[in-house]
Amino acid sequence: MKNIWLLGLLALALAASATASVSPSATTSEIPNLVGLWSGIGTGYGDEQGYVSDEDSDIITMNVTEQRGRIFNGMMTYVEEGVEIVEEFAGAIALDNVTFYIAEFGSGYDVGTIISEDEIELLYLQDGEGGGVYIDSLRRVGE
Repeated sequence: MKNIWLLGLLALALAASATASVSPSATTSEIPNLVGLWSGIGTGYGDEQGYVSDEDSDIITMNVTEQRGRIFNGMMTYVEEGVEIVEEFAGAIALDNVTFYIAEFGSGYDVGTIISEDEIELLYLQDGEGGGVYIDSLRRVGE
């Protein structure tokens, strides 16, 4: 009986030390740098215009002007009904350093995926009247 208790205690200690050594937070050097200008096109569906293909899509640009750790902000520029719209946003990079989330200050949200150092994908979601979903593929614009 004493051996079973000892074995159980040892197993518990090993399990605790294994989980304690795995940290969910990313170090600063692992956090991707999104600062810069990103540009691309996309496809989607909106309740007012229906389906939009790559050929019908206008260019969207995302300018990340500042990043502090996993939090970043900037401006999104796109054309809507022939009018250029500039909208501020703020975002956060998830702990996996691949997924990120953006709240556009005008309306809507983006769920992003970092594909490479110079390529990202945005899935834009807007509910309610005028809502829709869009998938935008953006590449970093060289300086």
